[in-house]
This record gives sequence, C-alpha cells and structure tokens, in this order.
Amino acid sequence: MTSSSRTRSFTEKIGLLSEVALFAGLSEEDMQAIGHVTTMTHCVRGQQILSPDDPPDRIHIIKKGRVRVYRMSPDGKQLTLDIYEKGTILGDMSLLGQDRFPEAYAEAIDDGIICTISPDELRRLIERYPIVGVNIIRHLSRRLKSAERELEAMAYQRVDQRLARKLLDLGQRFGVSTVRGTLIQARLTQQELAEMIGTTRETLAHTLGDFRRRGLLDSANHSVLIRDAERLTEIAEGD
Repeated sequence: MTSSSRTRSFTEKIGLLSEVALFAGLSEEDMQAIGHVTTMTHCVRGQQILSPDDPPDRIHIIKKGRVRVYRMSPDGKQLTLDIYEKGTILGDMSLLGQDRFPEAYAEAIDDGIICTISPDELRRLIERYPIVGVNIIRHLSRRLKSAERELEAMAYQRVDQRLARKLLDLGQRFGVSTVRGTLIQARLTQQELAEMIGTTRETLAHTLGDFRRRGLLDSANHSVLIRDAERLTEIAEGD
C-alpha cells in the first residue's frame, strides 16, 4: 500500500470512528489517537463475529450493517435473541461490570464494518478520555432498560401485545417509509421473530394472520410492512 493510500485509509477510518456514539465529544486530535489503537474489519453477510469459544480479549463495535445475536439450543437449533445495529457493543465488558452475551453467537446479516479494540486499550482510553466511559455507561444503561422492558413484556403481556411492540421497535430501528407504510428491512423468518417475543412459530403465524386480516400489516418473503402503526401502538399498550 502506498503512502497516499495509507493516508486515505486512515482518514476514512477516522471518519467512521467519529460516527460511533461511543467516541462522541472527542476532538479530531483525540480521534486520531484512537484510530491508531482500533482495527476496522469489513465483514460479509453470514460471517461469524462472536462465539462463546472466542477468548475474552476483544470488544467489537458495530460501525456499519446489522448483526444477529443468537444462542444454540441443546438440539442444535439457533434461537435468535435480537438484531443489533450501528453503535452496539459486543464482547467482554467486564471492566464495567457487564459480561459478554452468555453462550451467544453473533453473525453479520449484512455486509458491514466492525470496529475492534482490546479491553486493555479501552481501559486506557477511558482513563485518558473520561467522556468515553460516560458514553459507555449511557449505552449500557439503554441496553439494561431495554432488557428490563423485554422481561416485563414476557411476563405480563399477551402474544399480540408482544408482537405489536416488537414490530414497532423493528420498524423504528430498521424501517423505511413507503407509500403504503413502513417496510421493516430486517428480513426475519417467522421462527426468528417468534423466538424474539418468546412464543411458538405456530402462535406467531396465527397472530400475524390476524394482524393481516385487520389491515395492520402485510407480510411476505421474510418482510413485514406496517400499514397501521397507530393501531399497533394501541395493541402494544393493551388497548
């Protein structure tokens, strides 16, 4: 690689890092220092990013694309936990009291870019730039609140409420506005969606069919189009 190519590559890397919320509030000079201790990896759809067998010496930050996190059941089936997008931290966060996803795998569902840093380097960054620690705390607090809401929904909400809530969440994160409604660009199978809301595929298919008959959504080929977000919100809230 020529000197000019390396310069362009490093400049691109700094530009990508500056878009990560974890490093918000840092100066350009600070970003250049961080650029020297992080690695940018391009990944392709289907590529495994994380597994329980990986040594706990890397922290991954999704910079571009989406990642599916799942567990393996005793009979070898993949149980989808959730889909994560840009800004999510994956890996060992024990320095802040949070471990990696237990016994979980992560794979890219789009071509994307992953920013990687070692826990030791992250610790040094926090010591040098306290705002990085503050940003991580904010990120983990949002994740904790989300997990608490999921647990509450599993315990107290009906399947139709949980499905409406998850569809609205996916629509907010991965939705694209069209003339007919919000198209969720996540391409989930019914089995994956069922696992995410804690129900069976059969029950999910029945509930999706009911939503379609009521004109709330359309679904085909692993895609969902939300046609009536207002009514879905009412169902999610128990009305």
